Amino acid sequence: MKRTVSVVALIGAHLGAASAFAQSVTEPVAQLPGIVVEDSRLSEPGVAELTLEERAKGPVSDGGELLKTTPGVAGSRLGGHGMDPAIRGQAQNRINVLVDGAYLFGGCPNRMDPPTAYATSETYDAMRVIKGAQSLQYGPGGGGGTVLFTRNAPQADAQHPVSGRVGGGYRGNSDAVEGYLDAAASSEKAYVRVIGAHGRGSDYDDGDGNAVRAQYRESTGNLILGWRPDGKTHLEAGFEGVRARDLTYAGAGMDTPYTDMDTWRLKASHQFATDWLQGVDFKLSHAAVDHLMDNYTLRDYPSAMMLMRAPSDSDTLTAALGVDLAAGDHMVRVGVDYLRNDRDAERFRKSTTSAEFTQSYLWPDVRIEQIGLYGEDEWAIDGARRLKLGLRYDHVSASAGKADLTPNDPLGGVAKLSAAGLYAIYYGTTETSFSENNISGLARFEHDILGGDGVFYAVASRTVRTGDANERYMASNNNMSTDSRWVGNPAIEPEKHHQVEIGAQIQRGPWDLDVSLYHDRVSDFILRDRDHGASGAGNATIYRNINASLTGGEAAFNWRWNPQLRSGINLSYVYGEDRTDNRPLPQIPPLEAALTVDYARSAWSVGARARLAAQQNRVDDDAATGTGLDSGQTAGFQTLDLYGSYRWDNGLKLKLGVDNLLDQTYAEHMNRSSAFDVTQTQVNEAGRSLWMTLGWVF
Repeated sequence: MKRTVSVVALIGAHLGAASAFAQSVTEPVAQLPGIVVEDSRLSEPGVAELTLEERAKGPVSDGGELLKTTPGVAGSRLGGHGMDPAIRGQAQNRINVLVDGAYLFGGCPNRMDPPTAYATSETYDAMRVIKGAQSLQYGPGGGGGTVLFTRNAPQADAQHPVSGRVGGGYRGNSDAVEGYLDAAASSEKAYVRVIGAHGRGSDYDDGDGNAVRAQYRESTGNLILGWRPDGKTHLEAGFEGVRARDLTYAGAGMDTPYTDMDTWRLKASHQFATDWLQGVDFKLSHAAVDHLMDNYTLRDYPSAMMLMRAPSDSDTLTAALGVDLAAGDHMVRVGVDYLRNDRDAERFRKSTTSAEFTQSYLWPDVRIEQIGLYGEDEWAIDGARRLKLGLRYDHVSASAGKADLTPNDPLGGVAKLSAAGLYAIYYGTTETSFSENNISGLARFEHDILGGDGVFYAVASRTVRTGDANERYMASNNNMSTDSRWVGNPAIEPEKHHQVEIGAQIQRGPWDLDVSLYHDRVSDFILRDRDHGASGAGNATIYRNINASLTGGEAAFNWRWNPQLRSGINLSYVYGEDRTDNRPLPQIPPLEAALTVDYARSAWSVGARARLAAQQNRVDDDAATGTGLDSGQTAGFQTLDLYGSYRWDNGLKLKLGVDNLLDQTYAEHMNRSSAFDVTQTQVNEAGRSLWMTLGWVF
């Protein structure tokens, strides 16, 4: 309680001082268009947009950490890289993540590298966060939301054919350094863009001064070529490579010596001159991830007989074709998309004196293929009312090509079983190939209110998410104990999210308000659970379908005291319930609030942000009776960040700040399991961190 009062008092003192200073200034000052609260603004109801200029105030390790600066977005940490985000209490594949228009899936079964880990923040122009189900055109699922990392084509400018930006940053606590270069040469008909970035970080100290394993090194390179033969056609081809090395994790039993990602992209679009056929666009992408984790390269050997390594790869092919049509007051988009993800992962055991043996076929040559058809109609009923209707069909097929292979590791006290053998024990199935036909739908209504100063909206949706590679086909068996097995369910039913949401966005005079309430009733929620001896083979980690619900709300209120001074508050809360077993859903973030104050002049700005998280005592932390996915109840915490910036006329901008000024020791509630065992681990966040960035736009 004392810590909460101190944080609020500091924010109040800062606000009072800034207000007094603003009243003492009499010369005219131009109002800046983008004083950012919480690093994001709602561009439309239910959507948060983060532009390049508004991105995180200090260096971030990857797109997941950048995403976590958005109100209502939580995350789970294993180390200094690979923050796994959650929106409205939904994480992993319950969020659709598109990186420059395409899907990619990481190579680690334990999600050391979620898709956002490959979205190096300084190589993208904007990040768009769509909370909940607001559209069906971004692929199947997405009940929690959709995240779009986007790059824009350079604009033709005869006076400035070459443009770009260059910069870097430093964060003291983790000794993290980042640098980037983004340069483009553009003419009326063609352009070339080159982007490069490098970042590295070391272990950081938490608020008690304890070192947290968090080192990483990452380099990213992009080459993008574009052609605009006329004002209506646009073609673009690009290659992106990401190389990450020596990533260590405090919250896992393994580290990552390397992870590589190569992505090829092709985009094409054409605008038509007809009244009814507006345009067509096509995207094709292939992403290949090569990942290795082990328990000995970057740490001391745990045991001479238990040296483990797990190489894995994940190849993702996506294609999408969309057509925009117009008919009177109706704007219609119809499209077809294709997604195929192939994953293969094995775990090997060796000792310092023996040969290497196959211990588990973690992903036994898994293929999940989806083809979808969708249509969305946006109807402008009149000048104040709009209605969107959408329908989507997806056909899914899934298989495991190595399900019948049996590991050859001789060590251990339990049977050496193939993936198919494990599925038979825990689910009674011998089939490993399945298909689904899924239907999703959406209805969204908007009505302008308060004379056009606000908009009210209501959404009703059904979205369907198929089981992922872990949920269907994981086959981890360390041969030492049946309790430590981790086994997917090939016959798992897809999740059906039935969601309703109402909200309003108002901007009137000096204040603006964004508020939303939602309820998501989920049939066949895919729960990672424990077997509890039901199959007569210990307490293995398994997957089963349950009925669940997620209910919550978000609110953001901002007040402009004058053209220079602005303050705000953001609130987010979600209540998750396992309705089948009448217990809390695991891994649900607590009530959270953020208080901000920003003061900006024409060339400089200063600000403060206090973050307050409540205790989370609704947990499922007992593996003997429940899932055990929560490491336990999490204490509430409060942090305070200060930041400022100065911009010179030549495009140079300096940012300075300190995060966690009061050096609090805390951990986010959301945690993850250690690599391939049953332990749930929580990793403390960094203590006081001084940082700076310097960038130049040319």
